[in-house]
Amino acid sequence: MPLFRSPLPCPGKGGMKQKKKRRKARWVEMQAEGRTPSLATLCLWNLVENMKDFWTRDYAENYMDQYSFRYIMGPFNVLPGELVEDLFSLLSSHHMVTRSALHLLLVPQVRCLSLSSCSTLITPSICNLIGIRCQALLSLDLSGAQHLSALVLSELLGQLARLHSICLVGTQCDDQVLRTISGSCPALQHLDVSCCHQLAPTSLLHLVACPSGHNVLSLRSLLALDIDFENRESHRLGVAVCLLLSMPSLEKVAIDGLGEACAIIKSQNFCELDSFTSQKGMPNLWELWHSQIQGEQAGTYERAAEKECRDEGIEGWLSENEDYYEEEDEQLNERDTDGKWNNKRRTRPHSNTLEELESDQQTEGAERASRGSLTLSLREAQGVSSSYVSALGVLCPDLCSLSLHCEEGLVGSLSAGLEQWKGQFFRLGLQFTGLLLDILPSVGVVGSTLHTLTLEGVRMDGDASFLLLLRSCPKLKTLLIHTEPPRINREEEEENNEQDVPELPRLPQLRSLSLKFLMEHQQKKPLMSWRSLKWPMMALLGSSPFLEKATMMAIPCSMDTVFQEVLDNCVGSPEDPSISPLWNLRHLSLAYCNISMETAARLVTHRNQLSTLDLSGCWNVSSENIVKLKRKATRRRYPLTIIWC
Repeated sequence: MPLFRSPLPCPGKGGMKQKKKRRKARWVEMQAEGRTPSLATLCLWNLVENMKDFWTRDYAENYMDQYSFRYIMGPFNVLPGELVEDLFSLLSSHHMVTRSALHLLLVPQVRCLSLSSCSTLITPSICNLIGIRCQALLSLDLSGAQHLSALVLSELLGQLARLHSICLVGTQCDDQVLRTISGSCPALQHLDVSCCHQLAPTSLLHLVACPSGHNVLSLRSLLALDIDFENRESHRLGVAVCLLLSMPSLEKVAIDGLGEACAIIKSQNFCELDSFTSQKGMPNLWELWHSQIQGEQAGTYERAAEKECRDEGIEGWLSENEDYYEEEDEQLNERDTDGKWNNKRRTRPHSNTLEELESDQQTEGAERASRGSLTLSLREAQGVSSSYVSALGVLCPDLCSLSLHCEEGLVGSLSAGLEQWKGQFFRLGLQFTGLLLDILPSVGVVGSTLHTLTLEGVRMDGDASFLLLLRSCPKLKTLLIHTEPPRINREEEEENNEQDVPELPRLPQLRSLSLKFLMEHQQKKPLMSWRSLKWPMMALLGSSPFLEKATMMAIPCSMDTVFQEVLDNCVGSPEDPSISPLWNLRHLSLAYCNISMETAARLVTHRNQLSTLDLSGCWNVSSENIVKLKRKATRRRYPLTIIWC
């Protein structure tokens, strides 16, 4: 075979031009993301470009349906596992994963496998291949594979004994699957079974009722919201209490009844749950509580060292659905004094010997036992009612992320409840149907350190409250607000104050913004009832030079005025004045917003890195306008996709 060959005849020039255009777009996309592609990345991109035309095509035509290979010897099984995972991630992000590509990339060296983006391709035969070929898997994500039966899931998970992380969101996971996980995955640390409607609360008890000869799973993360809960209150609370007392290593929990369970553990009122534990064959809750106290009292140096290491390196699972930065990982352990973490060390005097350390731990455990108190390791809690925040604070002093539902009558006590975590909170989510002004004091207690804030259902009550909210959270990187439109029309009142320009806050670290106003189904466009909302919008868009993703829906003010002010008054970054607003913007959604063709054209031609512009429902933009915008987009340095319907 000659070393060099003349190129094969091309069926047409169009295919080669399209491939060159795609390769150039990929290169520009990587440059837009602020990273210089390495040689390994360029090689992976080359593989991605040729997967469909060469590797997967040859395998699909000649081998896939004719043979059932236990293993495939080829170019991919000689790559390091990390490169195979990166290759699969690139294919997934560009929706290029096929059944033949799955066959080729299921190699023994793969450690992490996420199939959530191609859940429709997951069949029993694929699961069989995963179980046979990928024995070294540490992380498996099968989210959205609703068509897989519980039997297939059980058989697959029974073959993967080394799994550390399992995600089964929205699958047919049932009692049998959890029994398999409990008996076959002893190293499991992270489990997500949210939205699995075949599960009842009592199903979770299989995670602590391990078969004989097995230890209880040392889970650090358990997510089980929106499963098919039973109606009996005692079952829901009993399960939550059993899980918290049986799994002392839990750091991230999202289960129904978490707040009430903490209140029961704090009061040690276990008598009402005795019938439940005896009926389910669980240990007595008093015994579990005493065993936890004794475990704290009899701590060893190795256990303390393990906890210290865990505190110094918060894993990526803490972020779930959000990017966390190195700065957060460093700050998570910087706590106030008065018995809390400070500079990653205990505030008690340093112990130089193992005997002294053990003596200190035994003394602390004895003091807690004498006070009848227990400390949980929770750092992140979801699904808690504001009425149980105080109990949660007593049991969980290390909490740094909380998602809760707040009743209007308990807003005052919420501020006092959050005070105990002041200076250590990084993420807060609130479901609240009252006025924004009412919850400002509560947000302000922890706002100085917040990196992520989510407000759902809150009613906006004016510019002053909105601007005060932004000022109280200067370090925000992610802001999500889902709210109702104003109930009164302020147009005439605001016309008189049009010249009053407030001092706008700055959010220099903001990366992601989502501001959605609810609309009725019959509405075609929102009422422009809050014209002065442009000031908070200018603060969010104009003073956040590193904003990458902005989703705005049914904004009740003209977005033309907002973008004109932002684009004309180029407010630079304090760190780098040469960076103009919207320079880093990559995804912009303006669904059902009042924006004109002229402003949309400015956004397309502006010096930014937009890759997606969503103008769905924008009534001032016609189909002819979209054609012109797409024509302008072809002359951009960065490729841009425009969505309109």
